[in-house]
Amino acid sequence: MAAGTLMYEILLVRIFAIEQFYHFAYMAIGVAMLGFGAAGTLLTLVGRLETARADRWFGRSAALTAFALIAAPAVADRIGVDPTQLAWNFAQWPRLGLVYLLLALPFGVGALPVLLGLGLAGRRPGRIYGASFLGSGAGALLATGVLWQMPPLEALAIPAVLAGAGAVAAGRAPPRTPGVTALAAVAMLVGLAAAVWPPWRLDITPYKALPQVEAFPDAVRLAERSAPLGWTRSAPLGWTVAVEAPAFRHAPGLSLSYRGEFPPQLALMVDGDIVGAASRFESDSAALALTDWLPSALPYALGPPRRVLVLNDGGGTEAWNALAHGAGRVTAVELVPHVVELTQAYAPFSSTAGRRVSWAVADARSLVARVPESFDVVSIGPAGGPGSAVAGVHALGEDFAHTVEAYVRYLQILTDGGVLAVTRWLSVPPRANVRVILTAAEALRRVSPGGVTQGLLVVRSWGTATTLIKPAGFTPGDVAALHQWAVDRRFDLDWAPGLDAPESAFHRLDEPTLFRAAQAAVAGRQAATRFAAAYPFWVAPATDDRPYPHHFLRGGSLRSFMTSDQGDWLPFAEWGYVALVATMVQSVVLAGLCLLLPTVVRTRSRVGLQLLPVIAYFGALGVAYLAAEIVAIQQLSLLLGHPVYAVVAVLTALLIGSGLGSMWSDRVPAGLGWRAAAALALLLSMCAVTVLPLVHRFQGAPLAARCAVAAVVLAPLAFVMGMPFALGLRRLAGDDTVRLAWAWAANGFASVVAAPLAALIALQAGARTLWLVAAVAYGAAVALYRAAPPARVPPA
Repeated sequence: MAAGTLMYEILLVRIFAIEQFYHFAYMAIGVAMLGFGAAGTLLTLVGRLETARADRWFGRSAALTAFALIAAPAVADRIGVDPTQLAWNFAQWPRLGLVYLLLALPFGVGALPVLLGLGLAGRRPGRIYGASFLGSGAGALLATGVLWQMPPLEALAIPAVLAGAGAVAAGRAPPRTPGVTALAAVAMLVGLAAAVWPPWRLDITPYKALPQVEAFPDAVRLAERSAPLGWTRSAPLGWTVAVEAPAFRHAPGLSLSYRGEFPPQLALMVDGDIVGAASRFESDSAALALTDWLPSALPYALGPPRRVLVLNDGGGTEAWNALAHGAGRVTAVELVPHVVELTQAYAPFSSTAGRRVSWAVADARSLVARVPESFDVVSIGPAGGPGSAVAGVHALGEDFAHTVEAYVRYLQILTDGGVLAVTRWLSVPPRANVRVILTAAEALRRVSPGGVTQGLLVVRSWGTATTLIKPAGFTPGDVAALHQWAVDRRFDLDWAPGLDAPESAFHRLDEPTLFRAAQAAVAGRQAATRFAAAYPFWVAPATDDRPYPHHFLRGGSLRSFMTSDQGDWLPFAEWGYVALVATMVQSVVLAGLCLLLPTVVRTRSRVGLQLLPVIAYFGALGVAYLAAEIVAIQQLSLLLGHPVYAVVAVLTALLIGSGLGSMWSDRVPAGLGWRAAAALALLLSMCAVTVLPLVHRFQGAPLAARCAVAAVVLAPLAFVMGMPFALGLRRLAGDDTVRLAWAWAANGFASVVAAPLAALIALQAGARTLWLVAAVAYGAAVALYRAAPPARVPPA
C-alpha cells in the first residue's frame, strides 16, 4: 500500500509539473497529506473499532485502494480546470477543489490499512509504522525506475498494480478473505490495462512553449524522451520533446538590424518549457553570421578566446557562437542528457568544429568545483523563453548557477584578463538583470576587492541584457571596442567604467534602472544593499542558503498588487509565489475543517483539554518531518551535483531510515520517547550551521566521497526521525483507537500545511532558518510529549 501511494504521489508531481508548472508540486504533496489526514478523521467519526471489524476492513480498504488509484485520476481528468484563471474566474475554484478531493481519495483509502494495522498492533506500533515507511522508500525507488522506462501518463497506472499486490497479500493473511483476494486481482488487471490504454490524458497549459510551437504551421514532433523528476530548469531530467517547425526562431536578443540567413532549428523542450534550440550551422555557412548579432557575443569583441566554458548550453547555440569567434577550445555543459542527444542527432558539429567542442553532461556548479583548467570566457546564456521569465513561473525553483558563491567560482576559473558573461531575459521593470549586476559586484568584491569599479559592463538589446565581469578590469581600449560593437548592432550601453549616463539610443526604458543598479553596485556594499532594499522587487543577490534567483516578488508587495485595479498587477505577479500562497491558505482551511468535522458531527468526539497536547504533539511532528525533508533535498542537491540524485537519495534514505528507526522504537520504553525528539532538535540545529559548509568543502570531491558525506548527514537523522511518532502512539494513544485516529489526523493535516509553509520559509528566510524551524518543532514536541497525559497501554 505504502509503495503504491508514494509512487502515485511522485507521479502526480511529475504530471502537475508537465501540465502546469513546478509550483504545483506542492499541491501534489498537499493532496497526499490531506488524504492521509482524512483517514484519521474518518476513524474518529466511526469511533472505537472491535478487532474483528478492523480485521475485515483491513483487507477491504487495501483492495479499494487499488481501484481508487485508477478511478480517482480518471474521473479528475474529466473535470476541466484552468489554474491560470483562478485570479478572475470564480467558477474555477470549486472545480479545483473537486479535483483536489478526488486526487486525495486514493491516499485516504490507502492510509486506512496502515491506520487499522496500527490499531491492531497493540503495544508494538513501530513495526507497522516502520513497514509503511519501508514501503514508501521502495515506492520512491520504483517510481524513479519506472519513469526511466515509460512516460508518466502510462506509469500512473503502476501504483494500482502495486496496491493490488498488497491487497492480495492482505486477503490471504488470517483471517483469510477470498473475496478481497479476487477483488485485488481484478484491480491489478485493470491497472495493467490502464498502463497500455491510459484512461486519462496529458492536458498541457497553453501558456507553455510546447503547445504554442506545435500550433505553428507544419510543426512536427520529431522525438520525445522520458526521465524522472524533471520539475524545473534546476531539476531537468524530465520529459524532453523536440519539435521542428519552419516558423520557429530562437535567438535571444538578436539585433533587429540583422538581415542575414537563419539556420533551420529544432525546438527543445523539457516538461513543455523551452530550454533551447538545436541550430543546423555549418563552419562555412552564411547563417553562422547570425551569432555575431547576438548579445551573448559581446565578450568576443575583446578578441578571439583560447578556451571557452559555456554553461547550460541547451542546443549548442552558444558553443557555435564561441567557435564562430575563433575559440580554440569550447566546453559546453548541459545537465539534460536527452537535450545533448537530440542536439547531436539533429545538428551535429562538422568534423572540424567537432574537434574543438567537448560536451559535458553535468551540473554546472559540480563541474566548475572540480575543473582543473582556466578559461578566457565563461558564458551563461538565457534559460527558457521570455514569457516564463516575466511570469515568474520558476520563482520557486532552486537554481545554484546564479548565486553569489557560483559567480565567485566562475571568476576564480578565469585566466588573467578573462571575462564572465551573463545574459538574461529582460523584463519591464527590470528584475533578473538588476540581480545579476548586484550579484556580480558582490562576487567581484570577494575575488578582486579593488576591481569592482573597473570590472563591470552592461549592454542591453530589445529582449536581453548581457553583463560582463572582468576581475582584471576593463581598459579604456576594452570599453571603446565593446562600445563600438554595441553601437554597430543597435544595442545600448547601460554601464561601463567611466560612463556618466546610460547611452539608450535604440531601446529606451522608462527609467535608467540598470545604470542606477550598476552605479550603486560599484559604489560599495552598503550602497548596493540600500538600492536593493528600496527597489520595488526583491533583487538582492541570491546565495546558496537561499538559492532562488528567479524569485523577485516581495511578500509585502503582494497585498498592494492584489488590491490594485484588476489586471494592473498581472504582468508583474509571480505565479509561482501566488500559487504557493494560495496553496497554503487552501491547506490551512481544509486541514482546519477536517479537524473540526468530528466535533461537529459527533458531540461525543468533542476534543477534551487532555487531548489537545496529543493533537499538538503529532501536529508538531508533521511540520518538523516535512521541513527537514524539504531542506535536506535542497541542500544535498548542491552537494551531489544532480537534483535527481538528491531527490532519490533523500527520499529513499529518510523513508527507509525512518522505517528502521520506527521498528527499533518498539524496544525503547515509551516514557523515554521525548528523548528522540530532543535528539532531533539538537541534530537539526547542528545541520543549520554545518551542512552548507560541508557541501562547499566536498563539492569538488569524487562522487563516492560526496555520497558518503550525504550518508553521514542523513543516516542519524533518518533513523531517529522514525521514532517519535511510534513512541508517541504507545504512550499517548495506547489501545484507544479514537486517540490513535486523532494522532494520525493531526499529523497528516499538519503535513498538508507544512509543505507550502516550508517552501515559503525557505524562499523568504533561507535553508538555515528552515533547519531551525524543524528543530524548534521537534523541541515543541518534547514539551508536549511530557505534558500530555498518557493513555491506557495494553499490558506486556
